[in-house]
Amino acid sequence: MGNKIPVIGTAIVNTPYWLYRMIMSVDYPTKEFVIFNNNGRGQITKEIDALKDISHKYIDKIKVCHLPANIGCSGAWNMIIKCYMMEPYWIISNHDLCFQKGFLHKMVEASADAETGIVNAGYNQWEIFLIKDWVIQEYGLFDENFYPAYAEDLDYLMRLLVKPVKQIHVGTGYLHGEEDYSTSGSQTWRSDLSLKEKMDTSRYLNEHEYMTEKWGSEWRSLKPYENPFNLCNNPLSATKKYDLNFLRRKHTGF
Repeated sequence: MGNKIPVIGTAIVNTPYWLYRMIMSVDYPTKEFVIFNNNGRGQITKEIDALKDISHKYIDKIKVCHLPANIGCSGAWNMIIKCYMMEPYWIISNHDLCFQKGFLHKMVEASADAETGIVNAGYNQWEIFLIKDWVIQEYGLFDENFYPAYAEDLDYLMRLLVKPVKQIHVGTGYLHGEEDYSTSGSQTWRSDLSLKEKMDTSRYLNEHEYMTEKWGSEWRSLKPYENPFNLCNNPLSATKKYDLNFLRRKHTGF
């Protein structure tokens, strides 16, 4: 099967069942599987800690990091990259996926092409993706102003539209929730409906306010500014300062 996957990383807020299911679906040799616990309230600590003791045929080590508060999706994605900064690539996944047989193998095979920077299931599908170190070097980390979730993937898409990079789409080979994203994905809010209003607010502000500020009013038509925030010579890797007031407007309460 070739070299092992350096790391598969994910973040979780609730419903450890889905995370356990994903871990058990890994069928390709993997050095480390890292979990960032974004719950911040101690509600799932025991269940997540128990995952470290799983004897897994394909995973050498499972690591858990319990965060004191929810740092958001893009923040956790960046933590995966930062904590494994020496690796040539990272596979980052939603916690509520279940890999079908051979899907991870297909991702690793596709990444063998040196010119390919990103491997995912399809165009702008970010439920699971493989991203290489040189892409992060060129295009930057994920913008943490898209807290707690939504549009961090659209932001990266705009960067790739401005300066394209070779991507390979291997086709969907996983379940998202019980089936797919549109019907049963996003188990974080589906499993805790008290979060839905907060997540909807996050989506609205991120897409209608911050994306427009950063990429212009035509970003939905795939016509973004040539430079973030329409600033000349502003590199694609640049991100706006850590905007505390903007983030506070979207705080989840934990």
